[in-house]
Amino acid sequence: MDDTNVAEDKRNDTNTTEESESLLPSERQQRILELVREQIAVRVANLSDLLNVSEMTIRRDLDVLEKQGLLERTHGGAVCRQDRVFEESLYQSRLLENPEEKLRIARRAASLIEPSDTIFIGAGITTAQILRYLDPMFQVRIYTNNLGVLSEMQENAARIVFTGGTYESVSFSLMGPTAIEMIQQVYATKAFLAVDGLSLKAGLTTVTLEDAMMSRTMIRHTQGQIIVLAEHNKFGCVAEMVIAPIERVDIVVTDWNIPAIYREQLESLDLRVMVAQQDA
Repeated sequence: MDDTNVAEDKRNDTNTTEESESLLPSERQQRILELVREQIAVRVANLSDLLNVSEMTIRRDLDVLEKQGLLERTHGGAVCRQDRVFEESLYQSRLLENPEEKLRIARRAASLIEPSDTIFIGAGITTAQILRYLDPMFQVRIYTNNLGVLSEMQENAARIVFTGGTYESVSFSLMGPTAIEMIQQVYATKAFLAVDGLSLKAGLTTVTLEDAMMSRTMIRHTQGQIIVLAEHNKFGCVAEMVIAPIERVDIVVTDWNIPAIYREQLESLDLRVMVAQQDA
């Protein structure tokens, strides 16, 4: 390459960099936010290349956006923070949301059950569907407030105990002091829980106080693994009521659309991430 071409390439690189650096910080941050929302998760190095600014600049921008509650920082990047979840949708309508993912996740979660387990199953569609895939020979003991289990029960050796309590039609479950008191009489080896939001910073969250209290009680009375079932669209979501910090979880079972960077971040926290394969 002759000197003329080298000089021209340098001028082109300089022009591109100057064009990017001419953006106001707020404009650059808006572009970063657009990329995060589009890709769900991004890496600092990739943003640096795309926007032709230093990685240090990108990190500062990500810090600003995180403080505004618009994304979540991860080691080496950022993930999208979804809109806050304020209302719980009707149980029947949720049956129609991501039905394939729910079934795959339930099947994957059922593979974690061992013959002598004592299990808590929390409220939720996917948690109830675990019963569909339970080995019929396993003499497990199941304690649950989830009335969806009724439609999933098969002829098997499992012993299923419902908590009692106040019927909540929206979540199709039993809640309140009676349900909590029942759970407090048991120590489980595994708890299978669903959430409305799973956030690296906000942890496990749900819409109602009653559900949060029930899930917390199940967590406290589990001497083994805490297993969360969550479709990929729950990641980054934050609902109003806190259940527990993300570090309290042992295993997350999710679908094949989980962003790679989110999976890496969860695994860096010593969480096991189990992905239900699409063709399973």
